[in-house]
Amino acid sequence: MLHSYLALPRAVHILCLGTLINRAGSFVILFLTFYLQEQRSLAPIFAAQAIGCFGLGTLLAALVGGQLADTVGRKTVILISLWGGAAVLIAYGQIRVPVLILGATTLFAFLADMYRPAVSAMISDIVPVDQRPHAFGLMYIAINLGAAIAPLVGGLLAAHRFEYLFWGDAATSAAYAVIVAVSIQETLRRIPRGDAPAPSHFAWAAFGRMLRDGVYVRFCLGTLLISFVYMQCMSTFPMFLKGLGFGPEVYGRCIAVNGAMIVLLQIPMTQLVARFDRRRVIVVAALVTGVGFGCTGVVSTPGAFALTIVVWTLGELMQSPLVPSIVSDLAPPDLRARYFGLLSMCFSGGTLIAAPLGGWVLVKFGGSWLWGGCVGVALCSAALYATVRVARPQADQSTVR
Repeated sequence: MLHSYLALPRAVHILCLGTLINRAGSFVILFLTFYLQEQRSLAPIFAAQAIGCFGLGTLLAALVGGQLADTVGRKTVILISLWGGAAVLIAYGQIRVPVLILGATTLFAFLADMYRPAVSAMISDIVPVDQRPHAFGLMYIAINLGAAIAPLVGGLLAAHRFEYLFWGDAATSAAYAVIVAVSIQETLRRIPRGDAPAPSHFAWAAFGRMLRDGVYVRFCLGTLLISFVYMQCMSTFPMFLKGLGFGPEVYGRCIAVNGAMIVLLQIPMTQLVARFDRRRVIVVAALVTGVGFGCTGVVSTPGAFALTIVVWTLGELMQSPLVPSIVSDLAPPDLRARYFGLLSMCFSGGTLIAAPLGGWVLVKFGGSWLWGGCVGVALCSAALYATVRVARPQADQSTVR
């Protein structure tokens, strides 16, 4: 089972290691609302606005990062992102003016997230088609393992001094940058402009080409919808539990099931789903996800809530290695990072839209409407995924339809 992962190119292992280090040190966004309220004496509404600014920055990062990675180069964008994010973090802790804090939050999110399309494109550049689910599955494990470490370490640092969060976050970003600088070669293959279907160096021309790719647009819409469903686990699910009389400790124990399953089961699940047609698997994954979230509205005990998380996490485990693999199959080589950038925007858009929308539905209509709505949205996502026809590319050629 492990042979498929050990056989991946060395650069993939290095990128996964760097991502693990970086995500394990992503302290600031986790504790930002506490910092702004306790250390800067700012109102909760301001803290919420700061989180909104962070979401705006990630949206812009996906768009600009993909454009630059396809034109300037993958490695260059990764280094700019990591060094730039570290520099902003060092200055962030010294800012006192509220409007400047909002600006710095947006700038930090923009720089810190700009490398993501470049990393995904780099993996697609160097990994053969059949191995891509394993490569992206390994990256997903690194992300989630780092995300599990960050709150534990960050909590200890914050208990001593909040400034340690900024320094530690900056240090892990800089460490990732050093790893990339000394260990990774540029993978962008320059395509003569005369050979490109459109002047893809121009953002508007590239965006037009993506919008004309009907299969990719439907795939992105399906991904946006399923991201609406996933987002409820972090936004409305804790609110729903609180309304039933359960505190944050119950939510923490329940949601920990998700992280544990990803770390323990992602490798065997990727090995399993890689044997089947990718489109059919993501359709099933969307349906399983909908069932899991839908069951949340019909159970009432912590153990039962944990079981619903087991169900929708199975859908996540099936989907996570295949979604970026399908984007790799769909993307023309000269637009690869921009295709991944638009995919990242789907997840960012899910964060911006689904959290307030889900909260409004929960408060206005109750849990039955919210979780029933999740089932309906997941069904729509599955329907869109079912229309996607992907022919696996040969070598570096993307063949769709």
